[in-house]
Amino acid sequence: MNSFLPAAYLEAEIDGQVRQFSLARENIFRIGRSDKNNVVLTDDLASRNHAMLQRSDEGRFYISDLGSSNGTFVNGARISAPVILQPGDRIGIGNHEFSFHQEALGQPSPIEEPDELQSTNILFAQSLITVLVTDIRDFTGLARRVDASKLSMLTGAFFREAGKALQQRGAWAQKYIGDAIMAVWLHKKRAPELRELAAVLESLSRLSGIAAGLQAQFGLDAPIRIGAGINTGWASVGNVGSIASSDYTAQGDVVNKAFRLESATKEIVCDLALGQGTFDFLAGAIEAGPFFQAHTVTLKGYDEPATAYALQHSSLPALLEALLRATHG
Repeated sequence: MNSFLPAAYLEAEIDGQVRQFSLARENIFRIGRSDKNNVVLTDDLASRNHAMLQRSDEGRFYISDLGSSNGTFVNGARISAPVILQPGDRIGIGNHEFSFHQEALGQPSPIEEPDELQSTNILFAQSLITVLVTDIRDFTGLARRVDASKLSMLTGAFFREAGKALQQRGAWAQKYIGDAIMAVWLHKKRAPELRELAAVLESLSRLSGIAAGLQAQFGLDAPIRIGAGINTGWASVGNVGSIASSDYTAQGDVVNKAFRLESATKEIVCDLALGQGTFDFLAGAIEAGPFFQAHTVTLKGYDEPATAYALQHSSLPALLEALLRATHG
């Protein structure tokens, strides 16, 4: 471990006591309710994995929100991308406030050979992405109707086939969270290409078909359906973990809204809720209005209402055909 790094720590009042948490020997430092974090908060307004501090090679610390419900604040401002911390900065997480302290940075630290188990120092970069979030409808009810071993095999089959379908259609990263899937497409230009948006929608169509096919495969009394949220916007993308096992991920408001849009499909009774960013890109290329029904929704964690564009799975083939014509036109 490098001994030339300047001392750095967080200070906060937790459970009535002022505590200090050393950062100088940590490359990645996490805060949240989960007991796997470096700082574990007993705070209903904090998410299980709420925020992360990441040290650069030069010894600076960046803070990122990990898609929390109630946001991470630096000096009173909610952040949606990694922010470089300065000594004295105040970090708000739920009902807690941390102050960041660090000695003056000196000359760059000597370069060391990487340790296989050492945390990575790769920082997140800003990229335009499209996020697809899918969730199995009434998973709790399904778990009550089938035994645990069958449920495990069923979800395993779904995730395995879904992973193949997403990879074939160019998804940059995939995450499996309970019964939900998050997939991310990176856009190299300042606007998604039509073929990229078509790949996202083709993926959703394929995942819906995979879910429906599980009924016959596992002898279920009802078909399995999925809900989905799709959103496009700028996010922080990169990898965390160790050199031996990197976890590529995307963070930011666009990701958080994709999850909230998926949840909104239950309220507006549809299969897919499209975010404003994705709809605007589609509408710039095809006449998208006839395929969608606009709804004003209140997304959890947001003060202002948002517009969600609702679509049923049955309308996907016609939408994809319109995109195909526009791509080749």
